[in-house]
Amino acid sequence: MIEGRANELPDFQVFQTVIKYCLIIIVVPVLSFFTAKSVLFDGILRLEPITSSVYSAVVAVVVLHLTLGLYIFKAYTDTEKTEKPVKKD
Repeated sequence: MIEGRANELPDFQVFQTVIKYCLIIIVVPVLSFFTAKSVLFDGILRLEPITSSVYSAVVAVVVLHLTLGLYIFKAYTDTEKTEKPVKKD
């Protein structure tokens, strides 16, 4: 029974990491779109609405790619660090 719990812990940690990065990948680009549109392009630069929406979409896509790259980097470095446990008989 204890061995089963030990195997569940890494799976739960992986699940937590995936959920955290899914939320980051969804929320951060949406926030960057609306922040860039309202503050930067509409507020400071005073661009036309369509132009500011296009530029804000470009900002959101760049932020999305950065967050995806961060997730891939995290997944790649975690798999290199973890070693398979040696099973004792």
